[in-house]
Amino acid sequence: MRRTIWACLLIASFLALGWATASADLTAMEQLGKDLFFDSNLSTPAGVACAACHAPSTAFAGPVSELNQHGAVYPGAVHTRFGNRKPPTAAYTSFSPPFHFSEEDGLYEGGMFWDGRADDIVEQAKGPFLNPVEMNNPNMRHVVGKVLKSDYGMSFKEGYAAWILAQTPPGDMIPELTFDLSDDMFIENAYQYIAEAIAAYETSSEVNRFSSKYDAYLQGMATLTAEEAWGLELFEGKAMCANCHISEPDMDEGSPPLFTDYTYDNLGVPRNPENPWYTMPKGFNPQGEDWTDYGLGGRLGLADEMGKVKVPTLRNVAMKPYDGFVQAYTHNGYFKSLEDIVHFYNTRDVEMWPAPEVPMNVNSDELGNLGLSAAEEAALVAFMGTLTDGWMDGMAPGVTPATAVTPRLLLNSSPNPFHGATEIRFALPEAGRVTLSVFDVSGRRVRSLLAGDRLAGPQAVTWDATNDRGVQVAPGVYFFRMQTAQNHRVQRVVLLP
Repeated sequence: MRRTIWACLLIASFLALGWATASADLTAMEQLGKDLFFDSNLSTPAGVACAACHAPSTAFAGPVSELNQHGAVYPGAVHTRFGNRKPPTAAYTSFSPPFHFSEEDGLYEGGMFWDGRADDIVEQAKGPFLNPVEMNNPNMRHVVGKVLKSDYGMSFKEGYAAWILAQTPPGDMIPELTFDLSDDMFIENAYQYIAEAIAAYETSSEVNRFSSKYDAYLQGMATLTAEEAWGLELFEGKAMCANCHISEPDMDEGSPPLFTDYTYDNLGVPRNPENPWYTMPKGFNPQGEDWTDYGLGGRLGLADEMGKVKVPTLRNVAMKPYDGFVQAYTHNGYFKSLEDIVHFYNTRDVEMWPAPEVPMNVNSDELGNLGLSAAEEAALVAFMGTLTDGWMDGMAPGVTPATAVTPRLLLNSSPNPFHGATEIRFALPEAGRVTLSVFDVSGRRVRSLLAGDRLAGPQAVTWDATNDRGVQVAPGVYFFRMQTAQNHRVQRVVLLP
């Protein structure tokens, strides 16, 4: 059984290599991060890349159906060692704020991994290389040595030299550049740079594509079927999904919705007894079968947080590489279909489900007895199917059925950040008066781009900041604000030198 699983994981690693080609859309640092992400030689023994557990074909989550249909956790470089949670998606995690406690909301927010143990995406990238149940490298020096010997080693050296230069304060002496593996300072800096490069790739538009049918709908480029529209209505209303999985664009930042608030919650998920972690040697799991996943509370040692795990994004929640592929849900992979977990949300407290693994702090306000019919559950699943990236790449069929609903007001610009000029795109649900202005960070209006009546539908306006009324606009952060009679949108943009 384990030999078969290991073979599946190796196949997943080899298939992932097909994605590790150079991309004209990536910066040099993002491309280096991609090379690192897909390099299966960086584990000890070699054979397992980051992409083996976070593959593009499954939205940068676990790509092996045979594993997902059981314990849903993955073996590491040593094939008899397993983790204790399923791989979370690496897509859209870069938008998570640093781990912190919000005094305003009274909640822990942000961070990385299911228990928030990494403060940010750079710290997350450092973890798997040295984790004995993941990539199993003995130390940072071992990882850096492998990178220097890789096919992209020269790219690493060139990028590292530029990075060191950028780290040096103006006026300070530039440190002597070295690639000496016996130099502890070089090892620490190089390992940091490796993590930052991986984080750059995970922040790139290749990983965070915002190209789903729902994104197209928000831009006025697509319409939802009657069932999908009903599902959206339920998602934001009766089912209360949007309380944590935010479905509206961010009005302050102007970014598309991320379908998570990056907080922590205990849904009352049952234990997954097929997780191989329970039978791991005592050197890894001293508690054996008695081990309990207390999530954030276990990490912090706080009773009020016991059982809580990070609220994941629902983007790509329905993505499958082929028909019949088994996708696993929740931190321990207990649920094996989107239909199952939606039904659990709806009926946890009124049907005979197994007991929660952690009975403390179970959320009883937003799930458990929602009173949804089977048709309403199906509508929710249909709506969440519109969150899969790639729809806009191929402009999938089903764009304009007779039962379509009106697109929402949206404001977006591209490129962002930008040099010189950027195109501001927006879609109006109905005709009416629109104002569109540019503000600087002090709140001063820099330019009025639009003030008048416009027809409904998708439209665009260009702001040329290099010659705005004959005045060169200073580089920095600006805000586009669009106002209609019914609503407004704000987007943050960055003008580069």
